[in-house]
Amino acid sequence: MKKIASVILAGILAAPLAVSAPNAAALGSSEFGSSLLSSGSSTRSGSSGNAGPSTPALPATGAQAYATNTTRPVLWQESFDGVDTSLGFSKQAPAGFAVDTNEIKSGEERWKGWTWTNTRDWTFAVGTDQRHYFTRGHGSYAVAESQHHRIAAPEVMNTSLRTPDLALAPGVAFEFDSHYRQGSPENSGQVTAHYDTGETQVIRTFNEDTWSSHEVLPLQPPAGAKNVYFTFDYLNAQDDWFWAVDNLALTQPLGPVVGKPEAIIDVLSDTHGHTEKYARAMKVLNSQADPAGAIVFNGDYVDVGAQENYDAFQADRKAYPHVSGREYFTIGNHEMLGQEGSDVYIKRFLDMTGQEHVWREEVVDGQPIITISTEHYSDALRGGKEPYVVLSAEQLEWIDSRLAYWEAKNQPVLLFSHLVLPNTVSLTHSAWYGNDFADLNSFSAVVGKYRNVVMFTSHTHASHDLNDWWGVYRDDSTGNRAGFPVVNTGALLNNTWPDGDHDESKLDGDHSTGLRVKVYSDRVRVEAWDFVSGKMVKFHDLPRLAAQ
Repeated sequence: MKKIASVILAGILAAPLAVSAPNAAALGSSEFGSSLLSSGSSTRSGSSGNAGPSTPALPATGAQAYATNTTRPVLWQESFDGVDTSLGFSKQAPAGFAVDTNEIKSGEERWKGWTWTNTRDWTFAVGTDQRHYFTRGHGSYAVAESQHHRIAAPEVMNTSLRTPDLALAPGVAFEFDSHYRQGSPENSGQVTAHYDTGETQVIRTFNEDTWSSHEVLPLQPPAGAKNVYFTFDYLNAQDDWFWAVDNLALTQPLGPVVGKPEAIIDVLSDTHGHTEKYARAMKVLNSQADPAGAIVFNGDYVDVGAQENYDAFQADRKAYPHVSGREYFTIGNHEMLGQEGSDVYIKRFLDMTGQEHVWREEVVDGQPIITISTEHYSDALRGGKEPYVVLSAEQLEWIDSRLAYWEAKNQPVLLFSHLVLPNTVSLTHSAWYGNDFADLNSFSAVVGKYRNVVMFTSHTHASHDLNDWWGVYRDDSTGNRAGFPVVNTGALLNNTWPDGDHDESKLDGDHSTGLRVKVYSDRVRVEAWDFVSGKMVKFHDLPRLAAQ
């Protein structure tokens, strides 16, 4: 039996409220805006380790402030991307950080204590085993690796990653991305706030699988506190699994919404011709007290691109119209399946929508939405396999011009694509979902430089119970290191869950999900809806760019 580390504080927080799901994995329990938000603290007198700041606290305008000009002030942040992991890993902590690990005589030195690495080198060195599920991890990040540390019993590893001292401000929260896999019952991860008054508060405990989560932990500083630092403590590790963290930030989160939304857009995808589920979803959406001004069908509304399938979908639309009367569409991979050929399927889509091109812009109650789609796919040649999305220079130039136009007006754009971007939302860790775009570099060079984009993707059918139902796409080569948010739309037909390295499994029972998107003056709120219960299950607020 393992020795329990003496540094564990009394009164550690209870585990966050959990939702029944496969493997009890990583639900959105600490996500800001989620109905499952769980936060709190335990306090004791004195400090654990250091009694107060040993260096001057960083001011509220910390380094790396590339994402501060939003309606959610970012007071300090650390992406770890400045850590050089070109050799596969690094023990060199960023300036102001420190690692403290207990004395261990056995095991591999590389994994002794917190180490900086990246997904490619980490998984190459030790294997996948769900490590690559960390879709939120970008570039270099910090890892506590237990399984491949290979220390000999009865030794255990207790390792602490300490941030710099940070200046407090009213209403602050500590945010970070986390990827935790639980080992033995004695093993745990713990995040603690250490104030310059000498008091400490355990603000998060990990003791179950929590995949690729974005943690937002509101602080409750004691009276008189001016500075704080945080520790990530990985405890009692002996042939267990791992914990990875990235994108640390001290923020002032958005408060409650004020007033009514400026625009509301409903979003459905992956109906696959299922009339009953389509009708049920429309009944839920059309009964809302705040009806949407439009709906976007984000692809796969037919199972193959045959005319009879389009006819059936048109019959469903006529029988169960959206309350707004404004319905917009993208092409999914299933609209392009069959042996009639790409040109036939493109024309069939254009005939249904009345569009001249497969791309479109509409303004709904002042809110611009842009839909983009492939211009060619041959099922006869590809056999249903990716890549699916071919974008012409004309379409890319048009996208560029429209995003630039709305950026100049400081206006967010809702961008819709059925197919997904790699390492953004649930299941996009998989090799199956890394090649949807035939020329991802060209798409990224255009869209990746804009921060006024909220992108919506579908295709995976991934459950909204997964933590990374929303994520961020980053391409550092564009100069936009903050990237832009991406949201999984769910699926009307069924929902899926990660299974093994690259596959997914369909969840048992009736699962049917979609989104409602509400645009406010200071945020874009994305609501995840369950059409079986007819209820919203959670939401996330995306801050808008601040007025220039």
